[in-house]
Amino acid sequence: MFYSIFPPVIAIIGAMLTKRIIPSLLLGLLTGTFLKTKTVLGTIYFAGTYLADIVGNKENAYIILFLFSFGALAEMFKLGGGISGFARRVEKHVKKERDVFLTVWFASLISFMDCCFHVISTGTISLPLLEKVKGTKERLALIINTTSSQLIVLIPFATTYLGYILGILSSSMRRYGVSGNPYNLYLKSIFLNFYSVTMLLISIILIFKSIDIFGLHGSKWIKKTKDVSEHSAHEGHEESKFAAKVPPRLFNLLLPIIMLLTLIIYLFWWTGRNEGTTFWEKFLNADFENAIFVATLGTIIFTAILYSLQKIPMRSIEKSLINGGVELLPPIIILVLAWSIAEVTSDLGFNAFISTLIKTNFPDQLVPIMIFLIGVIASYFMGSSWGTWALMMPLAFSLAVGTGANLPLTVGAVLAGGSVGDNISPLGETPVLTASVLKLSISEHINYILPFGVVSIIVSAALYLALGYAL
Repeated sequence: MFYSIFPPVIAIIGAMLTKRIIPSLLLGLLTGTFLKTKTVLGTIYFAGTYLADIVGNKENAYIILFLFSFGALAEMFKLGGGISGFARRVEKHVKKERDVFLTVWFASLISFMDCCFHVISTGTISLPLLEKVKGTKERLALIINTTSSQLIVLIPFATTYLGYILGILSSSMRRYGVSGNPYNLYLKSIFLNFYSVTMLLISIILIFKSIDIFGLHGSKWIKKTKDVSEHSAHEGHEESKFAAKVPPRLFNLLLPIIMLLTLIIYLFWWTGRNEGTTFWEKFLNADFENAIFVATLGTIIFTAILYSLQKIPMRSIEKSLINGGVELLPPIIILVLAWSIAEVTSDLGFNAFISTLIKTNFPDQLVPIMIFLIGVIASYFMGSSWGTWALMMPLAFSLAVGTGANLPLTVGAVLAGGSVGDNISPLGETPVLTASVLKLSISEHINYILPFGVVSIIVSAALYLALGYAL
């Protein structure tokens, strides 16, 4: 049915116009259930039914529990003095501006798990060092923002992004009858996320050389951005001013990270041990949702015991667990609503409608670039990678399956388009938090990073167009 496209379209347009993702997704869901029932009571009843079914699905529940527990773990790490311990180790080696920028990349080795944790950790470490060498805050902000919003999405283990992406990939694969493993598909698409790769290359160049894109920095061609956002610097981010509760102890961060990575690798093998002959085959056939949640839960228990032995109050540990989990509630709600919209849209006949529409009218070679450009627009105006990925992935699968377009390239285009918003949008959580931690206005940060983002968008679009025909 042609009206099956209404729920996701209304959700996307609503988010772009209102800058409010969760209410827009809820409106999209209610639109779908109204089209299904044509009654007010039925609309509300079936919306609740879809939400309950989504949460009750075992694979979805693992993803939800993982996101909550991973947020809790990241918050716990702020109690242990690991960040201040790292800062002490590197301070004596920092002599000039370049050293400060390199410190951010080096710190990524221990702060890669979550974008907000990375921004706060690297910002806390690098800002005093930058002031010491009288460096440029705008360049530092770009490097911190990019290593957070763009590097983490390319890391295939132990990140909040990984659990979220696997969730939307697995549900889309089930819905559109795509066989295989969601983790394997993610691995194939990682370096096809051209926007993230390009921005990371730019951030590496900026470590060694200041660049002014076409003389645009500070020019009248870059519109001043108002310092308002859906995410305020205070809202949900009081942790940007956190203070370690114990003396600097780097091992309080390193030991839990080693435990987490060890558990993830072991559980990937253990849950897939009956599905292959080689270690790699068993690894790729793992029950990923189960494995990453159990690994995170085990690390939380280990970290709580480790901190308790050092006389860190259990009350502080408990508070961190709750606050960190609550910090991840917005993406959890976005994911559940997006899953529900995808289900009701499918029940309205969306798959058959899109398949009939595009098989005769749309070339498969243009699917990746079209998905990328729509994602760029949506994510910039929403300011959310999470929301854009959740909305765009089902549409991308429908188009790719219907036309025969290259699926890993199309998935890479979804990830790239969604990554834009959390990198250069004034509504994005990462830009707002980065500006707050480094004591910049959001307009200063966006005006500096935007020209580089535009170049990355152009390069990425050209690559999606070329590879759409080549692959």
